[in-house]
Amino acid sequence: MPGRYDGSSARKSSSLVILILLLGFSLRLVRLDAREMWYDEAFAVLYAEKDLGSIVQGTVTSVGGASADIHPLLYYFFLHGWLELGPSPFVARFPSVVFGVLSICLVYVLGRELFTTGVGLLASVLTALSPVHIWYSQEARMYSLLCLLSLLSIYFFARAYRDNRWPHWIAFAFCSALSLYVHNLAFLIPFTLIVFALATRRWSLVPRLLAAYVVIAVLFLPWLVLVPGQFAKVQQAYWVAKPGLSELVRTLLVFTFNLPIPNWLLPLVLFYSVLLLALTLHLALRTSVGETASGSRWPKGLVLSLFLVPVLTMFIVSQFKSVYIERGVLVCALAYYIAMALSFSRSRPPRLLLLSLLPVPVLLAISLEYQYTYSLFPRSPFRDANAYLREHREDGDAIVHDNKLSFFPSHYYDRSLAQAYVRDEPGSSTDTLALPTQEVLGLLAQPDISQAAGDAERVWFVVFQRALDEGTELGVENESKAWLDSRYSPTSVGVFNDLIVYLYEAP
Repeated sequence: MPGRYDGSSARKSSSLVILILLLGFSLRLVRLDAREMWYDEAFAVLYAEKDLGSIVQGTVTSVGGASADIHPLLYYFFLHGWLELGPSPFVARFPSVVFGVLSICLVYVLGRELFTTGVGLLASVLTALSPVHIWYSQEARMYSLLCLLSLLSIYFFARAYRDNRWPHWIAFAFCSALSLYVHNLAFLIPFTLIVFALATRRWSLVPRLLAAYVVIAVLFLPWLVLVPGQFAKVQQAYWVAKPGLSELVRTLLVFTFNLPIPNWLLPLVLFYSVLLLALTLHLALRTSVGETASGSRWPKGLVLSLFLVPVLTMFIVSQFKSVYIERGVLVCALAYYIAMALSFSRSRPPRLLLLSLLPVPVLLAISLEYQYTYSLFPRSPFRDANAYLREHREDGDAIVHDNKLSFFPSHYYDRSLAQAYVRDEPGSSTDTLALPTQEVLGLLAQPDISQAAGDAERVWFVVFQRALDEGTELGVENESKAWLDSRYSPTSVGVFNDLIVYLYEAP
């Protein structure tokens, strides 16, 4: 079996794996509580705090022929129970840390099973250091869990592909169904795996392969009947733009060094991202059959398929209706790291080429440091803004947010500070928070700034600088700010990086 080795090697490898896991765990704990919660995380925590029946109601209730929300509920249900320990950012994010560390372990196991122990170790190191994997292992969202379950389904598929045993097919089907209950884009992995299995013409696998997919369909059936309504929600309102080739380049950047990064670093990061991709594909294709632990081509084909096919499928689907989000295929980045580990551990790149890669660790370190300390949109310093408002507000003041993106994190951090927010333009691509979901949360949007301000003599207006800049680029004023400018006098401005807090007073 691939990955077998003697007792001494096993002990040495086990020690190395433990060290790698400790490294990954440590990197995922850095500033876990200090990093600002953004809208999606704040929404997840506030939503998961509700009872399970309310969460279901706020998701599946039909609005205009579409479901109120687009995500399955397994992660919210899990978070609901977990938050019994407390609602702090550290507590809310810690499960994602654990899922991320388990994913590092699975990358090692998968690399060892498909290729060699060396490939598994190097791939797990790359995963432990991966800025994008660290990013989503520090978020109170479902993507770290999605990645873990997708890896499990891939692992059991690989075992089933090799030995065609029922227990592995059943485990594959179960993990795949669970992943579908976490995120609807999880279907891209089972889709890729069945395409791979059929493309490799292992006809002896087909009966059990099809049986496994029937089991997946049966297990997912209770939610499958709701998927059309969720897809209709995506058609009605979804903020993701139709991707072009630039999005594929961006995905490569995300998988390699992640975004955001400092602007001055972008050219170097782009260069090395393309270079690493080219080298990985070139060296992987050069790797002979004998250099893989299984002595066959299919493990290499499986890993390359998992890196490329889900991304390209999502890209093609998005030409008709855009659902292109890199975090939905985070597991593809881990497949890329396995391919990279295979390429550089089993081939012999020229020394000059290896020397040219020396800046990569430095770029990774800079990317991680910037990522840990990033405090701009959408992770602006909401806690500082709340403290400023508490210090300067007076009885009778109104605090109004331009939209939900700044309101939800601000409300999460200070539930007792009375704040309101203006709804998104109905029918726009950003109008994603349906009324039934708002009702379950008990956080109803105000129809416009005039109703949000009411008859207050003083109005605090909270807005991202980005929103103001986007309006300027389009040649239009921010409607809420324009209304306030026409009826009140601006008397002070608080600046918290790119989050602006204006104080307006009635003449």
